[in-house]
Amino acid sequence: SEHDISCLSAASILRNLDKSKYEIHAVGITREGRWYYLPECDADAIESGAWENRNDLVPALLPPDRSIHGLVLLREGETEFVRLDCVFPVLHGVGGEDGTMQGVLELAGIPYVGCGVLASSVCMDKAVTNTLADQAGIAQAKWLATDVNEYRENRTEFIKKAEATLGYPI
Repeated sequence: SEHDISCLSAASILRNLDKSKYEIHAVGITREGRWYYLPECDADAIESGAWENRNDLVPALLPPDRSIHGLVLLREGETEFVRLDCVFPVLHGVGGEDGTMQGVLELAGIPYVGCGVLASSVCMDKAVTNTLADQAGIAQAKWLATDVNEYRENRTEFIKKAEATLGYPI
């Protein structure tokens, strides 16, 4: 859902990593969820989205198998393994910030940068985050949660509850 901002963030990280110190392996994920190894870590192509039109993309997988500890590249009938020492999971939105990718990396035994599974999952769900903050006595703005089905079925009731609970401005 946040593909474009993920590409901007990835390009920023690639521009700032010291390529003389680190061997960088970039993987792009299309909007449809296909994973590709990018032989050239071209930050400009990633930022613009042009990477998806390159003819040197290699289908890639990140299996949760700890013995592989990295990527599986599918090169025209041959399989290649790329060991990863650390991953920057630069994915915004569902599937990236919600603990999903962190969970795959945990299963694979690959260290990564950023929050762990639980923190990512909890913080992605704002109702859970607010509930936990309330329980811990952390001051925050008044809040009220609903889901799309409840809202569609009882829109008027929810609005009345929001007005009564939160007051204006909302």
